Amino acid sequence: MKIGIYGGSFNPIHFGHVKIATYVLENLKLDKILIIPVGTPSHRENNLVSGEYRLKMCQLAFEKYKNIEISDIEIKNTSISYTIDTLKKIQKLYGEENEFFEIIGEDSADYFSQWKDYKKILEKSKVVVLKRKGYKSLLQDKNLIYLNSPLFNVSSTLVRGKLKNEEDTSEFLPKKVLEFIKENKLYI
Repeated sequence: MKIGIYGGSFNPIHFGHVKIATYVLENLKLDKILIIPVGTPSHRENNLVSGEYRLKMCQLAFEKYKNIEISDIEIKNTSISYTIDTLKKIQKLYGEENEFFEIIGEDSADYFSQWKDYKKILEKSKVVVLKRKGYKSLLQDKNLIYLNSPLFNVSSTLVRGKLKNEEDTSEFLPKKVLEFIKENKLYI
């Protein structure tokens, strides 16, 4: 089985994330993709809304996609989340005989060589790199897959700013995610 692993803060999840997941699923002919909201991020200050809220938003965004599953593997973890540790846990859960695909953007690929045990990540999985405006990764490895993907020009930072300013975000957020954000008074 070919399993994609798409981790991120998803703070909040938006149509760009949904398009990335479906694009990779279709273009690499994966059997499934696991969406994994980060627990405690390793590479930045933790200014995220609660893991439970982000997990629920991911579930709402992908509820109609049968080959996309939401995992709480990092949300349940109380220590700092590192990709290599999550990858090992997923391989144990699903079986190491499967083929795993870590999904990242060119912005992350820019500093991928600084990730904890990045060479082990490349040994244990393929790393799928999607285009990101303003970036051009030069990292090369036989297990790196650069997809000639469209640019998904939306970011959670942009969405949070619009929400804070009470601007319309319906073009960026799935309807149920937007309703959830409003009900729980998030990002205001």
